[in-house]
Amino acid sequence: MIKKITNPGEATFQSDMVQIDPATFESQVDTHPFAIQHKLQQHPLFQLESLVELSKRLPRKQREYVFGKQEFGTHEDLEHYKHAADNDELSTDELIGAIEHQNIVIVLRNVESDPVYGQFVNECLDSLSQFVEPVTGKISGRESFIFVSPPQAYTPYHYDPEQNFFMQIRGKKQMAIYDVNDRNILPEKALEKFYNEGQRITNCDESLFDQYQLFEMNPGDGVYVPVTAPHWVRTLDEISVSVSINFRTPSSIRRDRVYRMNRMLRRIGLRPHPVSPQANHWSELAKAAILGGPATIKNLVRR
Repeated sequence: MIKKITNPGEATFQSDMVQIDPATFESQVDTHPFAIQHKLQQHPLFQLESLVELSKRLPRKQREYVFGKQEFGTHEDLEHYKHAADNDELSTDELIGAIEHQNIVIVLRNVESDPVYGQFVNECLDSLSQFVEPVTGKISGRESFIFVSPPQAYTPYHYDPEQNFFMQIRGKKQMAIYDVNDRNILPEKALEKFYNEGQRITNCDESLFDQYQLFEMNPGDGVYVPVTAPHWVRTLDEISVSVSINFRTPSSIRRDRVYRMNRMLRRIGLRPHPVSPQANHWSELAKAAILGGPATIKNLVRR
């Protein structure tokens, strides 16, 4: 259930756990990050003991280990971000229990597949959908990832294809987010490659690396990350627990299709126009319809 809280000069919708200003969301969705607040640090599902039990239930493929304590900054290759896929020394639950002394970030992937955590993810997005969907259209592709990190862990510059509500639950974390509209930072060709090949971790030009907006997150803080907005993340001097709740919208799905179409057009010698933030110009709607199949074309004709 959503409660409406009215303060002088502002209106905020509040689910049981997450607070987001609807006017800010409407004006900045797909284009700019903004801070949000939540109460998940008080939620029993996100205590280490509960995460240990979750790790025992999740299939091995949904428990990812990534070497975490690495030099901070931009890099030319992925050697600093190796996946520790075969960790035979400790189980995931033992790693969580000893996280402060490990050099490994534990990523619990797609926790929405777990009945208990899936109910939480759906209730959270359902409670927010009343003001998200009038702006974006129907929410789809619901996912959630939980990150359990040691002190001084760094996740390098990368970008993702989903809308993301990222929330800090334990410890302190910094997230630097770059301007998703700046094609010097994020060229069209890089996005075309990303949508076709799925390469999320890439290099940032050193001359542009400091051009970010920094969000300092304590427990109870969070941030909305627009689709494909480049970002890096690092923990500070204590154990960190964070959760991202991701979802797709019609605009994020269109962007995916348009960038894949533009890659094909570029390969035959054409020079496609840059894609708009919501991929909703008539030419972009047409491109998205072509890759979306007959049902999408039919809907486009009805517009």
